Amino acid sequence: MNEHVQTVFNKRPRTWIANIILTVIIVGLLIYSFVGSEINLISLAQAGTKFNTMINEIVDINWGYFFGYGEGASFDDGIVFKMLETIAMTLFGTLIGAILALPFGFLASVNVVGKRWAKVGETILVLIRVFPELILAFILVKGLGMTPLTVIFTIGIHSIGMLGKLFAESIDNMDRSSLEALDSVGANVWQKVRYGILPNIMPELTSVTLYRFDINLRSATIFGLVGAGGIGLPLSLALTNTADPAWEMAGTVLLAIVIMVLFVDYLSGYLRKKLV
Repeated sequence: MNEHVQTVFNKRPRTWIANIILTVIIVGLLIYSFVGSEINLISLAQAGTKFNTMINEIVDINWGYFFGYGEGASFDDGIVFKMLETIAMTLFGTLIGAILALPFGFLASVNVVGKRWAKVGETILVLIRVFPELILAFILVKGLGMTPLTVIFTIGIHSIGMLGKLFAESIDNMDRSSLEALDSVGANVWQKVRYGILPNIMPELTSVTLYRFDINLRSATIFGLVGAGGIGLPLSLALTNTADPAWEMAGTVLLAIVIMVLFVDYLSGYLRKKLV
């Protein structure tokens, strides 16, 4: 038995040759990529020094700027106010998106309108999701201006696509026994929606909306790039001067973003656990 095992072991494929060849090829490609990139080691060292300076200034938090106090300052000028403004804009935008997504979810649901009309609803939701949020914000800022309303509408419109699709899937995946019971007593479409669908899917719809609110809050922080307000605007202004960015101000804003996202993430996660 041992001799048979030894014989089979000796006949095993000689993979070490292929491994050596593959390793040589990978190392050669890495060396070629490094040489071909024409990296200037002196510039790389200078970049390291600048990076060290940037980190030292970022961690030097300006608490007066954070809370909006000091000479000539007010609470409205502080980052805490901008943080609350961002949460408020995200909340209203997500709420608008959830309300408008509900009829689209019914339109895209096979259980409600059948396969033919459900395809139409799905197509509409896909078209809504075509443009990324930032591109949509650039478009809306031309018509609405650099106001919080731009952020609210951008979040609301873009949320319709995702929430409408998830709402439709929730309706299609629900237990159909309640709908069959309503059909047996001659209920119309509205009665089936009111008494058969909404009570079954409402906890899941609320959970999905909270999850979307969590996503929208992260997206809202970058709308300052288009001057649309919120906490992203002071971050954009702090980094506008490429020659000498205000790293201290940028670090203060980044700290507020971290606090805001962690708090909302914990709160939305807690609420989702209670609902599902």
